[in-house]
Amino acid sequence: MFAHYMGTCRMGTSASDSVVDTFGAVHDTPRLYTIGLGSFVGSGGAVNPTLTGVALALRCADHLHAKFGAA
Repeated sequence: MFAHYMGTCRMGTSASDSVVDTFGAVHDTPRLYTIGLGSFVGSGGAVNPTLTGVALALRCADHLHAKFGAA
């Protein structure tokens, strides 16, 4: 059986109520990011969440590029 877990890294504004910020940065751990559907709560099985996961990943990539510059 294959499973794709979503929502295991709650997104929020502080470490007291969430794991990552709105860009996927893990609270209290510098330079550690979770990218993808880990911070997506879920769709209840009604729709395919692939495009939402891609959108979250692209948003994080844009943020990382702006913050750290090109490699």
